[in-house]
Amino acid sequence: MNLRSLRFPNRSIRTICSIGSILCVLIFSLGCSRHTPASTNHPTTLAATTQLASTAPFSAAAVAMQQSVNYLASDELEGRGLSTEGINLAAAYIAGNFAGAKLQPLPGMSNYFQPFDLNSIEGIAPETALGINCKPLKLSDQYTVLSYSGEGAFHGPVVFVGYGVTNPAQHYDDYAGIDVKGKVALAWRFEPMDTAGKSRFGKEDWSDSAHLDSKVRAAAEHGAVALILANPPKFKGPDTLVYMAQGYGEGAGAIPMLRVKQPLADDWIHTATGLDPAALEDKIGGALTPQSQSLKDTDIAGKVVLKHTVRHLENVMGYLPGSGPHADEYVVVGAHYDHLGRGGPGSLAMRGHTHDIHHGADDNASGTATVLELASEMGREYQNGHRWPRSIIFMTFTAEEEGLIGSMHWVNHPSVPLDKIVAMVNLDMVGRLRQQQLFIGGEGTAASLESILNKADEGLPLQLKDVGRGGMGPSDHMSFAIKKVPVLFFFTGLHVDYHRPTDTADKINYNGMAEVLDLTKRTVIALTHMPKEAYVTAADAHSMSMGLGGDTGAAGERRASLGVVPSYGEDPSDIAGVKITGVSGGSAAEKAGLQENDIIVGFNEKKLDNLMDLSAALTESKPGDHVKLKVIRNGKPIVLEATLGERK
Repeated sequence: MNLRSLRFPNRSIRTICSIGSILCVLIFSLGCSRHTPASTNHPTTLAATTQLASTAPFSAAAVAMQQSVNYLASDELEGRGLSTEGINLAAAYIAGNFAGAKLQPLPGMSNYFQPFDLNSIEGIAPETALGINCKPLKLSDQYTVLSYSGEGAFHGPVVFVGYGVTNPAQHYDDYAGIDVKGKVALAWRFEPMDTAGKSRFGKEDWSDSAHLDSKVRAAAEHGAVALILANPPKFKGPDTLVYMAQGYGEGAGAIPMLRVKQPLADDWIHTATGLDPAALEDKIGGALTPQSQSLKDTDIAGKVVLKHTVRHLENVMGYLPGSGPHADEYVVVGAHYDHLGRGGPGSLAMRGHTHDIHHGADDNASGTATVLELASEMGREYQNGHRWPRSIIFMTFTAEEEGLIGSMHWVNHPSVPLDKIVAMVNLDMVGRLRQQQLFIGGEGTAASLESILNKADEGLPLQLKDVGRGGMGPSDHMSFAIKKVPVLFFFTGLHVDYHRPTDTADKINYNGMAEVLDLTKRTVIALTHMPKEAYVTAADAHSMSMGLGGDTGAAGERRASLGVVPSYGEDPSDIAGVKITGVSGGSAAEKAGLQENDIIVGFNEKKLDNLMDLSAALTESKPGDHVKLKVIRNGKPIVLEATLGERK
């Protein structure tokens, strides 16, 4: 499951380790029994790590799915990360199972694979350099490059700008009265703090001003050629240089952004000004008075070059042809098969600073294994002469954890016409069934889905719980919902092993997976018979994630929402602005007339170069604000007017 899509654009990777698990608990623990209002008193879905495997004898289906999960979540597959050989082994395993089930390649395809390339940033190139007063510094030992950094060479005198914060709401501006145009800005991490180390601006956490993208944007807007960050003098935590995280087309800052060791920054400030940096920190935190000043005889030159890599990825899919007048229509059942490899930005273990294998047994070997067993069962029935009124596609996606990239690629380059797809069923994390509770999303996206689910659940021990009737959410069904394909989402809930190395095969409830398999099979068969129905856009206002384009702000704040879905996987160097792949139903974006493939290049008078700029513009706005959006559509500029909604 992917938090990035749920949270966009809440600063992307920057918050996942600190609030990711809490956010998902808040979203999914409010699941309620069908037709029952959500209640905050509902037991949380974040359960303690327990041995979930049932002591009851396993059915043949449960045994088969256990074998698949054991392999997909094994050490050999290295967590199925995009940079591992394990992702290729997983794809080959899935294709082998599809062949064993006698699935056919989709029309126009010669095999089960849909290959595509993904532009990614792998890290820092060796050409990167940094020096002060002609004295070179050592990469990794004395400095590093940060996420959101731009690329290019820079040189200029250094200006100390406190925390590098511009916060109009707090009437505080480190750039007030100081000229940084054409210069290198030196700033501390975080924001003004009290004597206990707590933010003077945030209520329970740092305000938006403290985050990396806010800092680099502020520096660029004031004309700085680069931004150098360091821990403040009284910071007692580790002075660790965190390497740049890999990214997938999210866009970079307008200027280079680097981090240096705390003693270096302290020495530069003291040598140039004669002042004690710790005393400056106290003045800023105590009186909220900026202490920005030029650093005499201090010049910095450098260059940031990043490693750009093109990854060769593939979705894996096959189908069973239908029979009759609707055989050219399709029901899709899918799951993503990738995971986090050996950790990285998405990991919740040790704040992401671990290289242990993240096995991903529940996320999402469980969903993949269920799709494989469903294909096997229905494939046997097909070989025995059974036919369904519509064709059934069994689809497994890659790169879901990086932003639904695999499913987004498929819906943008479909193997069959999208208007021929009746519905899509998505299985993501279905291996931890507890108290027979299965969480359901998307049942409001077509008129018949709720009755189909109720009928499919008859006689089964499952208790179906609503987590949002709309199609927006943190998994691959959202890619289909954006294209107005009705969707269903099956999910057994979060747990303490989520996005950690401890999500292992021994903790899966295989008998519970067999129950989910039964419901899925009944549902898919029913979908092959139901009338073809229009997507109910109004349901999206009641999705698991409604904010798409404005999920920012402190707790209790009213937050502005535009409602666009970004196009992930694009090469950011090819696009100036924010390219979108769709809009949320009933959102400000839909009402304004934004369309797929539009590129938003302006927000009122603000120029937008990337997602960070749009996020910042929304952060500074309020629900109900009327804004003018400058858009490039089919190569031509247009202006649209939108009234921003509210992120609930």
